[in-house]
Amino acid sequence: MSDNLPSTITDQDRTKIQGALQEMSNSMTRVSAEKDLMKDIAQSMLDDLGVPKASFNKLARIYHASNLMEEAAKNEEFMEFAEAVMSKPERQIASDNG
Repeated sequence: MSDNLPSTITDQDRTKIQGALQEMSNSMTRVSAEKDLMKDIAQSMLDDLGVPKASFNKLARIYHASNLMEEAAKNEEFMEFAEAVMSKPERQIASDNG
């Protein structure tokens, strides 16, 4: 193996690695369950409404991407506002009131 693995592992290292492995495994279990849920939803749309799974999944990806873009735009607007509020006075947005 060409990876540069540690040559020694202390008990503290082992405990930390085992904890990380448990956390990673738990995450993988949640991901697997979410994938199963997505399959079940697509199957339900096929069974209930005759919408093919591939078409429904494509529609879901488009819907998700659209929502993601909306959230990104909102976040960008907020970040510009936050930067103006938190920046030093010389970098703040000029006001028409003063």
